[in-house]
Amino acid sequence: MAPRCKLPQELVDQAIDHLWNDRCALSACSLACHAWLPSARTHLFREQRLTGAKDCARFEALLESAPDVARYVRKLAIHDPTSTAYAQNWINRVPSLVAKLHRLTTLELIGLHYVSLQKTSPETLAALSRLTALVFADVYFDSSMDVHALLSAACNVRDLCFYRVLWLNPSCSTYGSVAPQSPPPLRRLVIDSWASSEMLREWLLPSAESLDVQTLMVRWRERDCIDVLNRLFRACGPALQSLYIELPTTVDVSLELPSLQHNTNLRSLEIDGLVIPGCVAWASTLLAQLRTSQLEKLSVSLLVLSASSIFSFDWDALDSVLSQPVYAGTTLHININLALHYSNDPNAVREAVTGRLPSLSERGKLSVRCT
Repeated sequence: MAPRCKLPQELVDQAIDHLWNDRCALSACSLACHAWLPSARTHLFREQRLTGAKDCARFEALLESAPDVARYVRKLAIHDPTSTAYAQNWINRVPSLVAKLHRLTTLELIGLHYVSLQKTSPETLAALSRLTALVFADVYFDSSMDVHALLSAACNVRDLCFYRVLWLNPSCSTYGSVAPQSPPPLRRLVIDSWASSEMLREWLLPSAESLDVQTLMVRWRERDCIDVLNRLFRACGPALQSLYIELPTTVDVSLELPSLQHNTNLRSLEIDGLVIPGCVAWASTLLAQLRTSQLEKLSVSLLVLSASSIFSFDWDALDSVLSQPVYAGTTLHININLALHYSNDPNAVREAVTGRLPSLSERGKLSVRCT
């Protein structure tokens, strides 16, 4: 009998890597032999999504019967489609579940209501310090201190998404003071919530004179709290390289307006949510105060209700700012969405806007899209 040829393990691993999204094939590989099992499990268990109490119970039973599985889990997504108080029992078990996953790096909480951490031990909360990415999407907490406790425990998060997060009670005395010892090493921050200012004031800004956030996406809903947003911009300082910003259409220009004068290394700036006619003066102010010499791309998106109102935006000021030598390499993208009306001619609007930006047109750094 000819001797069997045994492939080097690294070749086996590479072959199984090509099957990363084929669960049936990966399951077959995991049953083939012991040598193939670790590589197959790496892809089978890398991401886990629990959508209810039954999923949670099954996953807990799996970890009980095969504890080795825990070391393969890198991402855990928790979602409850029912979003009722009855989900509270199994959601309460999530922190202790996270504590068992020693190599978990990403936690997603999606569509959860009545989330409370009051019965979670400090030791279990401490396990959140292993996380490097945290996503909140449509999460309704019992108390603002639940949010504070969770964020403070996840002290090594580099990527944070805070999307439509609310709470029932403004505070809860159960936790006491849970302020972080030092600012988290954030590199990417997404903020889109009605309660953004309180989250920033209570959790992030008190401990952070400076941040290393390189990518920031902000849909700011609180028109009376622009000062908090400016504190965030100031804390990001020169580290910030990419910014997406959208403000309410009813910003009061008599109050404090957003400023990017401290963000001197900004490379990409996207301004969205402008409505014409409407309050757009804040965008002109923002652009006039730019101090970056690294800007490569500027994008401005507008909703225009009437073609006749297109010139309520200060195009001349925009052309004047970007005609400076420091912005010689900057490309400007204008995205205009015209309201459906027989008098709104996209071609006419495109030509009118292009005509008001002569410096950029001459440099060939202008793109105007009108739909």
